[in-house]
Amino acid sequence: MNAVAARPPTGYVMPVPARNDRTDDVFVGRTAELALLRAHAEHARSGRPRIVLVEGPAGIGKTTLVRRFFDQDAPEHVLWAAGEHTEQALSFEVLRRLVGGTPVPGALAAPLGLLGSVDPGEPVDAFTLGGAFLDLLGELQRNGPVAVVIDDARWVDAESLNACVFALRRLGRDQVMAVLITRDGADPYLHEGLRRLLATQDVQRLALAGMDAGDLVEFSGRLCDRELSAGAAQRLGSHTAGNPLHARALLEQVPVKELCDLSAPLPAPRSYAMLVLASLAGCSPEAQRLVEAAGVLGQSCPLDSAARLAGVAAPLGPLEEATSRGLLRERPTTAGLAIAFCHPLDRAAVYRDLGPARRALLHRKAADLSVNGLEALRHRSRAALGPDTALSEELAGHARGHAKRGSWAVAGELFTLSAGLSGTPGGRARRTVDAFEALMLAGQTEEARSLSAALSRAEAPATCDYVHGHIAAVDGRLPEAAALLGEAWQLCDQGRDPHLAARIAEQLARLCALEGKGAETALWAERAAHPRPEHAGSDLTHFLRVIGLASSGAVPAALAHQDGLPDPAVATFRELDALLGHAAVRLWTDDLERARRDLLGIWDAGRERSAQFRGLAGWLLAQAEFRLGRWDDALVHGETAVSIADGTAQAWLTPMAYAMAALVPTCRGDWDHARAHLDAAVDHAGRVGSATALGYAAYTSAHLAAGRNDHEGVIAALRPFLDLEPTRAPYEPGILPWQDLLIDALVAAGDDAQAEELLESFAGRAVACGRHSALAAAARCRGNLHAARREPGPAESAFQEGLRQIARVDLPFEEARLRLSYGRFLRRCGKRGQAAAQLGAARSVLAALGARPLLRLCDQELAACGRQPAGGRDEPARLTPQELAVSRLVATGLTNRQVARELVLSVKTVEYHLGHVYAKTGVTSRTALAAALARTGPP
Repeated sequence: MNAVAARPPTGYVMPVPARNDRTDDVFVGRTAELALLRAHAEHARSGRPRIVLVEGPAGIGKTTLVRRFFDQDAPEHVLWAAGEHTEQALSFEVLRRLVGGTPVPGALAAPLGLLGSVDPGEPVDAFTLGGAFLDLLGELQRNGPVAVVIDDARWVDAESLNACVFALRRLGRDQVMAVLITRDGADPYLHEGLRRLLATQDVQRLALAGMDAGDLVEFSGRLCDRELSAGAAQRLGSHTAGNPLHARALLEQVPVKELCDLSAPLPAPRSYAMLVLASLAGCSPEAQRLVEAAGVLGQSCPLDSAARLAGVAAPLGPLEEATSRGLLRERPTTAGLAIAFCHPLDRAAVYRDLGPARRALLHRKAADLSVNGLEALRHRSRAALGPDTALSEELAGHARGHAKRGSWAVAGELFTLSAGLSGTPGGRARRTVDAFEALMLAGQTEEARSLSAALSRAEAPATCDYVHGHIAAVDGRLPEAAALLGEAWQLCDQGRDPHLAARIAEQLARLCALEGKGAETALWAERAAHPRPEHAGSDLTHFLRVIGLASSGAVPAALAHQDGLPDPAVATFRELDALLGHAAVRLWTDDLERARRDLLGIWDAGRERSAQFRGLAGWLLAQAEFRLGRWDDALVHGETAVSIADGTAQAWLTPMAYAMAALVPTCRGDWDHARAHLDAAVDHAGRVGSATALGYAAYTSAHLAAGRNDHEGVIAALRPFLDLEPTRAPYEPGILPWQDLLIDALVAAGDDAQAEELLESFAGRAVACGRHSALAAAARCRGNLHAARREPGPAESAFQEGLRQIARVDLPFEEARLRLSYGRFLRRCGKRGQAAAQLGAARSVLAALGARPLLRLCDQELAACGRQPAGGRDEPARLTPQELAVSRLVATGLTNRQVARELVLSVKTVEYHLGHVYAKTGVTSRTALAAALARTGPP
């Protein structure tokens, strides 16, 4: 394809090479890489030449990316040539192709003309030709920028490289962008001159990684008749390292339906497997047996285990042979030498080639040799030739043990193996449902979803409806979930299958909780909480019962057994469930410090709990920290809750997590970040449609509007609450404190009548439940209403009552809002001294929190009082929330990998954020960062 076919020719244009690889007709992703290439091209256009190295393994799409870039944004001249392995001995072959077809100006005809001579008659000097090539680039720039692309640089002849490197080293203010494409810029087989050039700081490196799961979903949809599921795409990405060539080979080799079956192992692409097996065939018999044993034991294993399984007494020689052929690599560990396959596809090729008989034999032998009972079980199950009832029950027993400890992923794997070995349809269905539930609790929703296809509604209608209803609930399709679960409840024989009945009841309790129906939540949770000795059940049953009672007004009943619960660090699986519920109730009843302390303990003790448990714990902890004024901590746990909910496809929780994560940025005036999170919350809430999801999104939207002094925006966001029945959870003052925001907005908008009506209802509830936070908020609203009506006496009394109530609960931000309102009222009454005292107290809190919108308002009021604002933290957190989260965890001594696990991020992402933290703070070590945070707080 001609690189500039769409524009009139302004100079000499070399054709970009024709497409001949197998992935270039489907191009997805790479937006960041294309943007980086565009930025380098802009530098070149401005007379700052760029040398860009595009590197990555074979099939990763290096040539495709560069070709795509020049298709979209070609300069005036593109000179493109590629090295060929078979032509590496031909002198100046690549340089000849670079300049061939380009009319050479007369002054350069002599030196460059030698490239076309079969026998030039005199030695051709690379440096002479390099100088001529540099001059040619200068001439071509008269008509615009020039791009030089050298593909497969490893196979370029030495003479061409000498000439090209000579020219590229001497670029000054040229409009030249040189792109060099190779597998590895540090490849020792690269030409020495090229390696020296690539080692300089002037070279911009662009290392291509594999496609991520989202790209693979799009890639599969473009190639096949249907898209991969998210889980299948993630697994395919891990199996192929996201390599487009390998991924495409598997998509063409294996139907998408089979790829979406996450219980079936993935093969290696046939062409790739042939290369691996050819390499294996060239090994000695001992090395072959060692590699095959490693394939049975997994992607990596101890060397001594593989040697014993292979029957190789002296494994170091065979290992050296396998490593020299690129089949295995060494992995030194504290427990001794381990070995691993260089790529998951290598292991897949070796394992598949064993054949069923040899594979089963090796698995049986591995089971006999294994000292780990769980590993022995896995090998025995993979060696089984058909249904094995005894082994199925043994697997199920181990699975139940892991489930009771909260090891959901292991339990799901073992239940899946048990289902496959069960001898009866009923047994298979029961074990499949056990596996489904465990995988859902592990957050492996795609794996769980794939199991649902194994259930027959004709054989087990209640079970099928429960499974599909559970999936719909997690996906956020709540009306569909309610219909399916209601039908499952009707069809379930509760006497014969109490465990299924309990599972259905818990899902119905969750749906009621999401709709804010407290009494119904408690009722269904009671039905779900019957003893299930051989089933662990979910880890939210007691939580749902407790919050259902509390949100329906039965707080004493909800907290009836709280004194009998242990510290979270020593709590059992079920006790942590109850502790989470009681911590939520303490949060809602103003017992904030105890709620935070319990939630921190639950957060630390619940690291192995389900994704839904971890997400809820982080979400509640962020709320407690927000109310207590610990906003930096709230940012960390709010972002973590988002990562968990989003990363494990907990659609029912995702909008609430995003809304909570947006709250601190909103109150700090970080509008862009707040808007991004709030948009995500609103979008997810619209898809879920639950009253709770919509409520939290509306609450944060109202805060955003209030921060921008948009009273009508506050009213629009919160007015839908007025249509809810007063028995719904959002009307409980401690759960979602929205009423005072709406009342203040109505007062500011001049709607005193509706403000007073809502205030009386709100104050009545606050009195009835004795909630000091709500009583203080109601008093502030009453003071603002009387102040708007120019009734100074009642307003003064209301504000004073607010101060008495707020003194009984630790709510720094709410106290600052109250004092700011009171100070504004006093200033308007001409009591500037008293006003300044209230405003000064408010300002010190707002400055410490970094609440810039209210801080600016407070400073305006102080200025009107004739006072200069006192010193304070006026420029809060310039770190982004993710940077802040990373820096705070790093400061506690965690490694990058531990931080990644805590925040549910990749290690690469943590490293990226930490680099930005160092750049912004000016510190250069983890120790200095910890000291800076301890000394001054986050910058």
